[in-house]
Amino acid sequence: MKKRNQASDSSLQEKLVEKYFDGLNLDEQKAADHGVAFEKDKVYSRIIAAIDEPVQQRGSSKKWMVAASVIAIIGLSAIVYQFSSNIVNYLDPIKNKQLIAANGQVVNYTLADGTKVWLNGGSKLTYPAKFRGNLREITLEGEAFLEVAHDAERSFIVHTGGIRTQVLGTSFNVKAYPEDAFVKVDVVTGKVGVIPATAQTVFLTPAEEVFINKKDNTALKTTGVDIAALTDWKDGGLVFKNMALQEVLNALQHRYNIKIKADDNLAKCSISANFTNVSLQNIMVIISKLVKGKVVQEGQVYHFKGKGC
Repeated sequence: MKKRNQASDSSLQEKLVEKYFDGLNLDEQKAADHGVAFEKDKVYSRIIAAIDEPVQQRGSSKKWMVAASVIAIIGLSAIVYQFSSNIVNYLDPIKNKQLIAANGQVVNYTLADGTKVWLNGGSKLTYPAKFRGNLREITLEGEAFLEVAHDAERSFIVHTGGIRTQVLGTSFNVKAYPEDAFVKVDVVTGKVGVIPATAQTVFLTPAEEVFINKKDNTALKTTGVDIAALTDWKDGGLVFKNMALQEVLNALQHRYNIKIKADDNLAKCSISANFTNVSLQNIMVIISKLVKGKVVQEGQVYHFKGKGC
């Protein structure tokens, strides 16, 4: 009788474990990035063997404790498997690095996945020493031009504050200086998705731009953009096409490591000019004429004054 009861309890435990185990759908799970797969059949066999071992103590409480322990082990195994990538990151963390371009510099760098980055003056890029998992993520403060290495399995994401720019493989320019009231993304090749914090994704193709207002997260999309003018900075150029005066002055500050300010009544002025290989002093004179005013040097600061455009 005792043996029949043990056999009956063992059979019941096997059925409970089998039902629980099958419910985990582990066969549908992908192996973790480090290549170690969860071997369901082996774990199951070991658990059933443990249940079938003779129980020395009498009473059903002991058997149910064994069953509860088995279920706990299965649950823990599934959790370990499901979050194995997090465990790997904990055991073998990837260090973040920073690439900084001081004012007056343009820095070129290639990331671990082959993505090429040009960083404009006054900018900072935070990136991992290597990419792990199904995403490639970096954080940008300032301006950068990127040629993203194509990887259909892993999206590339640029974080600029609460705004994300996501691609698979393309080339584009991101401008997100802290002092600017906007974030701009311009696409040269491929397709880009720009995701504002509280707005719908804006998709861009070549010669398209999105202008996102940081204050209210409104997005303005423009087509037919002169991409060459906007990205010429990475090759030493200094071209502005119908650009707001303050944005032009900010660009000059990062290029020449100087301080420039302008009277409020000049805020509506826009500049179109090619200042490549033009001296700073001549640039200042040209801008003062374009805004119908004058520029005064006050110590280390250039100050534009005038009646406005």
